[in-house]
Parts: sequence; structure tokens; C-alpha cells
Amino acid sequence: MRKSTFNYIKDILGDYPRIEEYIKQREEELRYPHRESDLNAGIKGSRQDYDVQDRLMITIEQDQRLAALERNKRVVSTILDECCEDTKMIIQELYMRRMPKYTIQGLITNGLIFVGRTKAFELRDWFFLQVAKELHLTI
Repeated sequence: MRKSTFNYIKDILGDYPRIEEYIKQREEELRYPHRESDLNAGIKGSRQDYDVQDRLMITIEQDQRLAALERNKRVVSTILDECCEDTKMIIQELYMRRMPKYTIQGLITNGLIFVGRTKAFELRDWFFLQVAKELHLTI
């Protein structure tokens, strides 16, 4: 797997525990966009050409960043549900925790996963490969 693809997936996994918060924040940005105050607003008057609600729905449905966040959430959660407990532990400890306590060797030594070092790396690589395939990334 290319290093850039691996690092991209690693970033996605790092954001995964807070992805609901990011989605909600992005929806809020779209619903209530920041508008600069206009000193001459009283002079010019206000005119709206089309309904704000229609514009909001079009914007939320067409927003690429929001779609990417939702897609990443769906892909990672689906693959986490499919994988074994050892793989979940590896991914959650090494890539989803803000400050990981263990390395792969530490997980093995402390009995948190019940596979050898080579198999642990294979499980991690399998997970990353599945995410890359689902996101249609270059492997």
C-alpha cells in the first residue's frame, strides 16, 4: 500500500471518534453561514430572490465535505463491525485513541490481543486494505 494512502486512512481513523461532532458542526455551518454585517443595510434595503430553506437543502445535499465525512463514518463503522476483536483492539488502540498507551508489541505483551506480532500486522494491513477498497483509493 502506498504510504500516502496509509497516512490518509490513518488520519480518517484518528478523526473517527469525533466524526459525529464534525458532521454536526458542518451542518451548522451550512444552516447558519457567517455573514459580514453591512453598515449600509438600512440604506440599500433587503431583497431575497429565493427561499432560504430551499437554498439550505440544496447546499446540505451538495456539500462535498459533509458527504465525505458521512462516507468515511459509514465505511469505517461497517468494516469495524465485520472484523475480529483483535483487529478492533489494534485499530482502536493505535489509531483512534488520542494518546495511545501501547504499540502492537505492547498489546501482545499485555494480553490485550491474542495473536503473534506477524499476524497482528497482517490484521492491521487487512483493515487498512478494506478501507482503501471501500473508499476507492489507490493501493
